Amino acid sequence: MANSNGWGDGASNNNIGWGQGANNAIGWGDIHADSWAGLTDIVGVTTDPDAQAFITAAAITDPTQQAAINTLVVDLKGYNIWSKMKALYPFVGGTAAQHKWNLKDPRDLDAAFRLTYGGSVTHSANGVTGGINGFCDTKFNDSTNFTSNTNASFSVYTRNNFVNDANYYTLIGCSTDNHVSAMTIRGTIYNEFLGLRDAIGSRVIGVISNRLAGQYLLTKDGTNRRYFKNSSNINTTANGTSNPANRSLYLLADNYSGGTGYYAQHTIAFAHIGDNLTNTEAANLYTAVQAFQTTLGRSIGTQTVSDADAQAFVTNAGIVDQVEANAINNLVIGLKADSLWTKMKAVYPFVGGTATSNKFNLKDPRDLDAAFRLVFNGGVTHNSNGVTGNGTNGYANTFLNEQSILSLNSKNISLYVRNNVTTSNVTQMGVYISAASRFILNFGNSLNYSTLGGGQVDHSLNYPVKGFVCMSRTNSSNFKYYQNNDAPVTKTSSSATNNGNFFILALNSGSPSQYCPDNLAFASIGDGLTDTEAANFYTAVQAFQTALSRNV
Repeated sequence: MANSNGWGDGASNNNIGWGQGANNAIGWGDIHADSWAGLTDIVGVTTDPDAQAFITAAAITDPTQQAAINTLVVDLKGYNIWSKMKALYPFVGGTAAQHKWNLKDPRDLDAAFRLTYGGSVTHSANGVTGGINGFCDTKFNDSTNFTSNTNASFSVYTRNNFVNDANYYTLIGCSTDNHVSAMTIRGTIYNEFLGLRDAIGSRVIGVISNRLAGQYLLTKDGTNRRYFKNSSNINTTANGTSNPANRSLYLLADNYSGGTGYYAQHTIAFAHIGDNLTNTEAANLYTAVQAFQTTLGRSIGTQTVSDADAQAFVTNAGIVDQVEANAINNLVIGLKADSLWTKMKAVYPFVGGTATSNKFNLKDPRDLDAAFRLVFNGGVTHNSNGVTGNGTNGYANTFLNEQSILSLNSKNISLYVRNNVTTSNVTQMGVYISAASRFILNFGNSLNYSTLGGGQVDHSLNYPVKGFVCMSRTNSSNFKYYQNNDAPVTKTSSSATNNGNFFILALNSGSPSQYCPDNLAFASIGDGLTDTEAANFYTAVQAFQTALSRNV
């Protein structure tokens, strides 16, 4: 059995196990000695030859990715969808060289609709991500490569919500002054402009009312255009007239007659182009693609995690991104393993990208003041990197009263700051009711300070401030300031307490003040931490941020 690896009963003609053979061939089952002529002869689960062709061309060596591709192909064939596909882009492997291939025809040719890239396109395990001028050219001509004007479909699986601005973003498309095949969405009011071999005047214009991340599909038969979000048909309209554009479809931008535009700075994890799909076939395509994304750990949708406390947060905060859900789950498991979970009163992971998801306390994810969920005021913005103040009136009230909730000689607060802070006289988090009872993380330049009681830490000692910062008191005579994994700074300070709530992105000094313009990706309030606990806390939070690709 040439070029194979396996484990099993060791019999020369009946090795039972897993094998990886020539040309990255894979298989599981009862592997015979006369197997592999480029493909394993397996009784049980075999590698589909179309899947194997892609695995070989794209040099996919990871067993999980190989299995995901194989299952996707098998599922599409089982649903009788495979024959309707002209181009399938699974974006697996993590590199530009691996992402370019068309699963349906993995030849390195324009005629095989393999992708070429233009502008700023980045690649990761989550797929391809557009930039301010990035696009993927499918080489699939709208005018000549579809079967007919009444037999067409395309879809895109995006892992991002659309940003809240007035710009237009095209997930897939091409157009002329008069005709359009495009899926374009405007951020601010969530308008959708949808066309598939349509005249500009007959395209669909509507409003998306549900969460924007997930799979979008437009399909056209002899009578109607039908628009799907995930497995649901959310809009059906009569076909418009068409004179298709003699241009290729782009991903992450519109290939229009004047050039390229409407760039989408989103991460795409799958796309397809093909013939018309029935409602059942459209739903089955989503089922197959969602299973594929779940295997790869990057699905968007209702998520299930192993830890019950993490699950409560994922459910209540509406976390539908699998990467985010897994990051939350691992954070909770890590905090519990290091005996930090019981010391936390409030943990704000700022995950999900919306004001709704960012308000919840991981320790108690109920939508109540008593659960210390946040209430945002003024100008606070939300995205995948956390929460950002505007420096003039934006802040969050935690409703956690220091005097009522924290012990006099056992308390800590922490933050994760993603930018080097340069603005003076701002408070990232704090409460300060009297001069003897300050509990503030306040830094912007070397003149600013953090304090827990009467003493204060001059930030010229640990400047610039970026990443994880924490203050902790475990006795009545001093407190410690921690920054990332640097040695702690100890300051002499008597114990004090405030009869007031902690504010985030501002100081509660009886009313909000010292508004902060910074980007915060984590915050917590709890009991005092030892040096070892503070170090473990940093490790857990840094791992969490790294899983979300927003670590600094």
